[in-house]
Amino acid sequence: MPVLLEPDQKYPIVLEGDIGKDPEPTFFAKAQNMRGQTRIATLVDEWSKPDEGTTVVSLFDAAVELLGDVLTGWKNMIDPVSGQPIEYSVEQLREVLTYNETRQLIRAVMYNTHIDAESKKNFALLRLSETESSAGNAKASA
Repeated sequence: MPVLLEPDQKYPIVLEGDIGKDPEPTFFAKAQNMRGQTRIATLVDEWSKPDEGTTVVSLFDAAVELLGDVLTGWKNMIDPVSGQPIEYSVEQLREVLTYNETRQLIRAVMYNTHIDAESKKNFALLRLSETESSAGNAKASA
């Protein structure tokens, strides 16, 4: 069944740098249809090739506005100073995300990325294992 025929469908996103943390900071996003994906892709294009007169501030503002429309919340966002949970709000995105994390999150919502963290960890371990194996084979061949 197409995901968009399930009205309250949302999916978790764990940023690459947060995989394996205990607890994993997790964003929740609404699934996007092609129209939503096109809107997000337009912003990604603007980040890659900004129009004359486009400022970094305007791109950040557009990213926060877009994420505000797509994200439904988060969990396990802990203030490092107080140790208290950070309540979700669109404005808090400016406080918890870096430039690179924002781009990663935008790409994740554009593609409706929802692979669970355990699968991502296992995939990363598999890739690491393959890399180490290849390096070992190269040494043995030399």
